[in-house]
Amino acid sequence: MNAATERHLLQREQVVSLLQIPDADVQWLVDTRQLTELLIHGHQRFDSRDIDLLIDAYRSTAQRRAQ
Repeated sequence: MNAATERHLLQREQVVSLLQIPDADVQWLVDTRQLTELLIHGHQRFDSRDIDLLIDAYRSTAQRRAQ
């Protein structure tokens, strides 16, 4: 498994920092099922691969709009 496909479970604060968006926007992504939260022993985590896919989807949308 290479570094690009390794799974890391991120805390919500890490997702906020990584995406550089407010916590309310992260909640909106969860509520609209664009981002899946994992609850492990009551602690919220996010799969880093899901974050990468989300970023790629938004990047593709932005590129289509620019054309």
